[in-house]
Amino acid sequence: MPHRERLGSQSLFVPRDPELAVVLLAIGDLAAFAIAFGAVALLYTSLTGAALPAQFPNYVVISVLSFLVVHMAAKSYGTEKVSRISRVSWAGFVAAPAAWTSIGLVFAYAIQAIILRDGAGAGQPTLFGLSLELWAILFAAPAFALERMIGYHLLSRWTAAGHLATNVVIFGAGQLGQRLVKTLRENYTDCVGICGIFDDRLDRVPSHIRGIPVEGDIDDLVEIVRRTPEIDKVLIALPMSAEQRIFDLMSRLRSLAVGVALVPDFVGLEFDKQVMRGNHPPILNVTRKPQSQFDWLVKRGFDIAVSSALLVLLSPLLALTALAIRLDSEGPIFFRQPRLGLNNQVFNVLKFRTMYVDRLDLAAREQTKRDDPRVTRVGQWLRRLSIDELPQLWNVLSGDMSLVGPRPHALGMQVKNRLCDEIVREYAVRHRMRPGITGWAQVRGLRGAIEEPALLEARVEHDIYYIDNWSFFFDIRILVMTAVELVRPRNAF
Repeated sequence: MPHRERLGSQSLFVPRDPELAVVLLAIGDLAAFAIAFGAVALLYTSLTGAALPAQFPNYVVISVLSFLVVHMAAKSYGTEKVSRISRVSWAGFVAAPAAWTSIGLVFAYAIQAIILRDGAGAGQPTLFGLSLELWAILFAAPAFALERMIGYHLLSRWTAAGHLATNVVIFGAGQLGQRLVKTLRENYTDCVGICGIFDDRLDRVPSHIRGIPVEGDIDDLVEIVRRTPEIDKVLIALPMSAEQRIFDLMSRLRSLAVGVALVPDFVGLEFDKQVMRGNHPPILNVTRKPQSQFDWLVKRGFDIAVSSALLVLLSPLLALTALAIRLDSEGPIFFRQPRLGLNNQVFNVLKFRTMYVDRLDLAAREQTKRDDPRVTRVGQWLRRLSIDELPQLWNVLSGDMSLVGPRPHALGMQVKNRLCDEIVREYAVRHRMRPGITGWAQVRGLRGAIEEPALLEARVEHDIYYIDNWSFFFDIRILVMTAVELVRPRNAF
């Protein structure tokens, strides 16, 4: 049975990305660390009725730094330890990190006592004959070990259920594909989930490989990837001699938010055992998935928080704009237009209506130009100040759009009577991420009507650069630059 059938049943509260699981593990470790120190402080103040000694906060700071140093040196946080938890011993996951924590705290105590000359010497407050620093060491080790035991149990359950696996689909059911499935099933079942097998020559390959059905051709694979965002990677298991088939498939997948990798001909041979400690067999990564689950959570959380706040803060402006549109011309206040979003899926973008109802162009075959007679009097001001875009904050809240991303284009938009994908071969690549209200192209002066093919090429180039180089701080930079552009609007009409 394909691993894909289990994806829909995964809980929203269970991490799918090993990187996110590592972050949660680190947060749990620090929480156990903080609980241990908090327990010592609470115990001391409750039993003695006195305030904490002045040197104790210093020890807390030094201990945190020592904790980070020793665990970085011990490589306590690695995605392989999380995604392949079944191959990590209990001692390696629980006992060793707890011991490293104790070593870090002892080291911090030595620093405070010797280098800063601020240790628990004569005259320092004690509790039952021991300094607070020593009590912290005694409390931290069991607290850390208990937290790690809980983490080990949860990670083992999540791994067994396939939650932390890299979800892949395989294209190619020939000898290479069969060797790949055999390798994955025998050596990587804990960290790689096979969500389907596809081939464009169904009459030449078996109908099942190790119990997994060969489901269809390239079109079927593309549709599965488009409808299943949990799929992380497509493994192309075709011989390198099949260049045209590989090229055709990679061209189809280039616009989807999924990683793509080529499987070498030698996969499954005996010397693969030398690299079995990794998270997947030796492959050649061609493209990566634009965002991990951790990246997506950061971006999506920021989108929800900021768009919600802006809708509340700008509600008076939104109400006044709606009233102005209603008084200026007949027709609805909002304008909905089908546009292409993530994975080439169609959604309706929401804007304030700026044109006369009888002159609306849903297909955007004629782009808006300066002094366009189709634009209403109020619409001219809304476009100039970019207020017409504000309803897209609802698109952000609904998940169709993001605050920052490639601007969504209308389905039938043309430049010089040619469709966009006819002008720029990689035009669809810009759909690998959710479209945005603003984007890298817009803050670089590439906004407004696209009247020449060269302008379209420049926009797509900026969009692809954004996708390939995305980071949370890149988004912040674009939002700051957007604020500057609103003060000095260019090409807005």
